Amino acid sequence: MSNLMKAELFKLRRNKTFIVLMLFIFGLSTLLHSLIVTEWWYMTGTPFELTNLNELNALIFFTVPLFFNFIVSTLAGFFIATEFTQNNAIKNEMISGNKRSQIFIAKYCVFTVGAQITTIVLPLVSAIVVVKLVGTNDVLSAESLIYLGKSYSLFTIHFLSFTAIVLLFAIWTEDSGRTILFTLVLSIAMFLVEKFVTNELVKTIYEHTFFYQFTESFKYTMTDGEIVKSIIIGVVSFILIMLFGIVTFHKKEVK
Repeated sequence: MSNLMKAELFKLRRNKTFIVLMLFIFGLSTLLHSLIVTEWWYMTGTPFELTNLNELNALIFFTVPLFFNFIVSTLAGFFIATEFTQNNAIKNEMISGNKRSQIFIAKYCVFTVGAQITTIVLPLVSAIVVVKLVGTNDVLSAESLIYLGKSYSLFTIHFLSFTAIVLLFAIWTEDSGRTILFTLVLSIAMFLVEKFVTNELVKTIYEHTFFYQFTESFKYTMTDGEIVKSIIIGVVSFILIMLFGIVTFHKKEVK
């Protein structure tokens, strides 16, 4: 298992898509936050504004599935899906005597690390750096750190389920374009359910999904019960999706 992890990490470090995404996201986040800090661009109604962290408002783009799905699915498409068609990498790993479950878990872990770096770490770090250098908000105050720590901890729990689903899309389709397309369709569908569906049963079901919890994670005030509920939804979703993924990968025909 350790050798598989090392091999996947080696491939991730050399993956051109991963490198380009890191540079693009860091540059984009820096630009957006610079525009906000210098008051060239205004954003209102974000959860960061409600916590007096309005100079971090651009982070909202990296916490909404409708946007960050492009980052995650692009990485999955060109890091995972292409392995089924280029150099028979998946087949070679199986021939080497590795269990399919181990291969799936190794790929998931390394892919998720890459997705977290591009979607969570780089935007947050660049935002804090920009605000500390030219902004006025005290993003490192105790209150701010508690809020950001709580919010991003919950967000990361649910993000684990999202990357698991995107990994499944990459494995099922074996194609980068279709991986991106399927992930986009899913994100749009969930957005439409959240914003426009009025049926109480559907809304109740949706509110118990990790998609809904992405938004809930950044609420300024959350009761202990809401936090526990969010954690339970995230953990249960992750376990179920991973088990389904392992079973699916076991049954998949690899040419």
